[in-house]
Amino acid sequence: VAPLVYEHCVPCHRPGGGGPFPLRTYDDVRRRGTEIATVTKMRFMPPWLPERGHGGPFVGERGLTAEQVGILQQWIFEGMERGDPGDLPPEPRFVDGWEHGEPDLVARFDRPYSLPAGGSDVFRTFVIPAPGSGERWVRGWEFRAENPEVVHHATIEVDRTGSARRLEEIDPEPGFSGMRAEGAHMPDGHFVGWVPGRRPTWLPDGMAWGLTPETDLVVQLHMLPSGKVEPVQPELGLYFADGPPTETPMMIRLGKRLIDIPAGASEYAIADGYRLPVDVEVRSLFPHAHYLGQDLKGFATLPDGTKRWLVWVRDWDFNWQDEYRFREPVVLPAGTTLGMRVTFDNSAS
Repeated sequence: VAPLVYEHCVPCHRPGGGGPFPLRTYDDVRRRGTEIATVTKMRFMPPWLPERGHGGPFVGERGLTAEQVGILQQWIFEGMERGDPGDLPPEPRFVDGWEHGEPDLVARFDRPYSLPAGGSDVFRTFVIPAPGSGERWVRGWEFRAENPEVVHHATIEVDRTGSARRLEEIDPEPGFSGMRAEGAHMPDGHFVGWVPGRRPTWLPDGMAWGLTPETDLVVQLHMLPSGKVEPVQPELGLYFADGPPTETPMMIRLGKRLIDIPAGASEYAIADGYRLPVDVEVRSLFPHAHYLGQDLKGFATLPDGTKRWLVWVRDWDFNWQDEYRFREPVVLPAGTTLGMRVTFDNSAS
């Protein structure tokens, strides 16, 4: 049991890890035994949305096999006997501070934002001018929420127009309300963001993104009030490549903004598609919906009519959205149609 807990639970369930309670010791796990049995059997934990066998494999896949779930179930319901301490594997060690050493650049809010104690979710955007001179190329990044209990997720964009900075200047508090700024966009076709449990991101060789001195980093936060006023002041650590990229990805957005879900509808679907004019390599996906999203399917229909899964989220959960990077690029020929279908549930249940 201990190796399963160390590998699949402790990375988040530890001090500073973002989990709501620790699971580092036998006593920690014993106190939560019934809860662990329930959430692992439901596949609610460890959090991993994509269905296996319908896309992937992805980098950093989480989740337990049926055999591993069975081991936990049996141990818990047979009384959670403590094993021989001499057989206990070494406890995992975690770095205090930046996981990959001191970044080349640390971008931080100049003053903390005070998240109100109550009310609904807070969506707020913050602007950080990129210090330094000359163009640099980002090959890796690590986001540190510092207060991960109240930060639901973060999205990082770049703005070379100054529009986001002007919006922040007219708001007396740090940042400005909302999560949209004209002129801000994902850097050079990359998804840059953070969700609880996400490890630092490293790009493949030759795929860094550019950062110029006149660029502002635009950090969009979705925050959840905790019942008391909370200071929020995250940091973004950037690691630079030695030179410019040799490849730049292109982002293809599939979706619809004209969504009109009838009251009580339990299966309202939207679909979109795009026919590829050239051969491509698919490197990553970011399926996204909001609270009413239920089922998300991404697939490729090859020129001969063969359908290939890219991702399937059978039971969408807004709290665990993430980017999914393929371990190996998915090669698709020209004439392939990328397809997406999202189902929403607006019923009373």
